[in-house]
Amino acid sequence: MTTDDPAAPRDDADVAEIVEIVDATPDPLRVLLIEDDPDHAALVEAYLVDIRTPSVALDHVSTVEAGVEALGHARDVGDPFHAILADQQLPDSAYWETMTRVVGAAADVPVVALTSMGDLDVALDAVRAGAQDYLVKSELTPELLRRTLSYAVERARRDDALRRTNEALRQTLRHVRQMQAQIVEQEKLAGLGRLLSGVAHELRNPLGLAVGFSEVVSREAEALAGLLPDLDGDAADYLASIRESATRAAAQGRRADNVVAAMYLHVRGVDGVLHTVDVGAAMRTAVATVEAPGVAIEIELAPWLGVLGVGTALVRLVGNLIENAVLAAQDGEGHVVVTAAREGADVVLSVHDDGPGFEATRPEEALEPFVSGWPSGRRVGLGLALARAIAVGHGGRIELGRSDRLGGARVRVVLPATDAPVVNDA
Repeated sequence: MTTDDPAAPRDDADVAEIVEIVDATPDPLRVLLIEDDPDHAALVEAYLVDIRTPSVALDHVSTVEAGVEALGHARDVGDPFHAILADQQLPDSAYWETMTRVVGAAADVPVVALTSMGDLDVALDAVRAGAQDYLVKSELTPELLRRTLSYAVERARRDDALRRTNEALRQTLRHVRQMQAQIVEQEKLAGLGRLLSGVAHELRNPLGLAVGFSEVVSREAEALAGLLPDLDGDAADYLASIRESATRAAAQGRRADNVVAAMYLHVRGVDGVLHTVDVGAAMRTAVATVEAPGVAIEIELAPWLGVLGVGTALVRLVGNLIENAVLAAQDGEGHVVVTAAREGADVVLSVHDDGPGFEATRPEEALEPFVSGWPSGRRVGLGLALARAIAVGHGGRIELGRSDRLGGARVRVVLPATDAPVVNDA
């Protein structure tokens, strides 16, 4: 047995620990006795009557099935048992299975096995099956029963406290990892911001001038063609070529300017005061801003979902994901599904498409800035990077994979949920 001989001498530390355990034991102590032998049951009941610190309220059943029902009823009425005394050999259960059944039904209620045999292996089998302790019936005394029950309840309480502490530590670790991801992302954004602050002005000014001059050349070439309607041969071809080249130069200049603008948005990340945002409203706004020729966009939203964030940033996040999905769906059958649902403490936004999907190897590379799986000219590779920056800025994350609904790509955005009331963006 795990309990000590009650006659053995104790030092002050032992006595203090016993007093602490007794003080922490519920009074009255609700005990369920599962015992089919009426003589043994009467003996246990008589011993428990003599216990005063704490007093014991005993319920007695004679089968495992009746014990399971008693446990369920006690939980249902809000008066659960604090401990269980269970014989190992019962009419509806052999000794090698009794503890497994009782412990399974007991959940967090500690179980003490009762055995008629002084066989250590049998008793250890009960402990291995989940019993907190065991007692040999022929060795029972009121003091041994009281101490064993008190210790079992205290061990269960400490185990529960340990589980709660471990869960709190897991939550803390999750938060630390989120904060670490945010710091890494912020450092990336800061580095990109320093780069932009040094070159953006010098880059955008010449780009603007180049676009302007190209547009002037295109207009003047068009005007010249109007003034010389009879121009033909090589001269007409040269003039048409000048006009076309100027138009293309202006278009490429605007595209380069759009890249710089996208980089500004990436550096901007989450810019604003965080408050509760209606996710459904943000997603509907994002869908409305996306041009989707030839693509059907289906929206599936839970009744109401809230996250702590910046509504305009979330619209940019979802809009970028939908633009990518629409582009992919144009290479497929033209179907995109956007969903949002509550999963535990998180809100999960998912965008599915029926396009070609991500590369089978290392799809997470697509989250890096300027990494694009599209042919040159279709995307600059900032959409997913921008989405990740915004997600991390909201304490969330992005997961890439294959859509189990449409067969193409699937992007999941996981954000911490909130039940606080919504305040509209200013």
